[in-house]
Amino acid sequence: MNGADPDQRAGLREYALELLREGTESVEPGQGQVPASTTSAASGSNPIGIALLLGMLGLPALLLFPPVGLVLLAVALVLGIWGVIATLLTH
Repeated sequence: MNGADPDQRAGLREYALELLREGTESVEPGQGQVPASTTSAASGSNPIGIALLLGMLGLPALLLFPPVGLVLLAVALVLGIWGVIATLLTH
């Protein structure tokens, strides 16, 4: 907005205020947007990333609360294997 001409700033300011009031800008399908039904499954969660986080949480929990730590590490292992298999099958 700082790089705009002075006559364009008023229009940009109004547009920004409209966006703040409405929350989001609605775009009709066919105007460059991809419909939600054609998005890929890769936009979901990443099981390998979740496995790494659970593994990092499971190690300290293993020392403090061994049953909880074992469960977290087991879930991390399953998610890690699932993520590797999913990655190999999709690429």
